[in-house]
Amino acid sequence: MAMTRIEDGIQDTEPIRFLELLGLDEEDLAGYSIRLNGSNPEWGKWSDLPDAYYFSYDDLMKWIFTKKWPDKDKATAQIHTRKVLQFIQLKPENPHPTQWLFVGAYDVLDEYTENDGKILYRYNEIPEYASLKARAVVYYKRDPGYTGVVFNLSNNEERRRDFLKTMTLEKIAQSPVSALPFSGYENVRLTHRQLVAAVNNEEWRAALGSVQAVYLQTDRRTGWHYVGSAYSRKGASHGLLSRWKEYASGDHSGGNKQLRNLGAGYIEKNFQYSILEIFDMNKSPKEIIDREHWWMDTLGSVRRNNDEVPHGYNSVAERENSDQHE
Repeated sequence: MAMTRIEDGIQDTEPIRFLELLGLDEEDLAGYSIRLNGSNPEWGKWSDLPDAYYFSYDDLMKWIFTKKWPDKDKATAQIHTRKVLQFIQLKPENPHPTQWLFVGAYDVLDEYTENDGKILYRYNEIPEYASLKARAVVYYKRDPGYTGVVFNLSNNEERRRDFLKTMTLEKIAQSPVSALPFSGYENVRLTHRQLVAAVNNEEWRAALGSVQAVYLQTDRRTGWHYVGSAYSRKGASHGLLSRWKEYASGDHSGGNKQLRNLGAGYIEKNFQYSILEIFDMNKSPKEIIDREHWWMDTLGSVRRNNDEVPHGYNSVAERENSDQHE
C-alpha cells in the first residue's frame, strides 16, 4: 500500500511507514521490542503461522510469547522491554520472508514456567492497536544471515531508525480473512471464523458468488466429513456464496439434522470449509448433484443406521435425493 501524490502531472508514490501509522516515533520505540515470528516446514503445526492463527489461536499466542523452549540451553526469544509488537510470517513457503502480518501490540507482564520446562510471558493486549490486528500486512526485510526473532529497540538507536524507515505498510485488509489474499478456489480452507469474514468481504464475495461448487465441511475434532453442493436455480446467481452464508449465520447447520445436533458453538470451534470442485454458472444442477454424490461415496461421508463406526454427517436422504441443496 502506498500514498499517491499528483503534482504538476507527475505522480509520486511514497511508502507508508507502518510504525508512524501506529503513532510511534523513535522515542516511543525505545520502550518496545519487535518480534518477527517465522515459519519453518519442519515445525509441524507451526509451519504455517497464518493458518495456525485461525485454527489454533490460543496455542499460537503461547508460542509467540515463549521465552525459552525445553530443548534449548538458553532463552532464544527473550523480550527485554515491557512492550512488544508481534508479527507472523505471511507466506510460509518463503525461506527469506519479507511480508509479515501484524497480530497485535502487547504489554509484557511477568513470566511463568510450564511443567515441561517451557518459559512463557504473560501479556495484555494494547487495545488502541487492535483494529489493525490480523489486517495490516507489512514489508520488512531482515539483514541477510540474521536468524533472530526478537529485536530489542530499547538499546539500539540505529535499529529503531531502521525499523521506522524500512518497515512499510503493504495493505490494510477489509477484514482479517482478506489479509490473506484470495489465492484460488483450490486453496480455500477456512475456519468458521474465517468463513463469517469471507462472506462479508468484497473480494471473497465476488469469488464465491461467481461459481457453483461441491464443497466439504470437515469436523477437525473427529475427522468426519459433510459434502454439499451449491448451485443456482430459478434465476439465482449467487452460487457458493449463498450457501456458505447460511453456514455463517443461524445455527450453522444449513438444515442438516446431524449438524444441528452438534450445536452452533461446536461448529464454530471445530469446523473447516473447503472446495472440492467448482463449476461455471451454466452447469446444470443435475451434473453438480451427480458430482456431489460421487464425492460423498469417495469420502464415505454418508451416515447410515447400520454403520458400526459412523464417520460422516451426510444423511441417506441427501445421498439418494436428486435435489437437496441450493
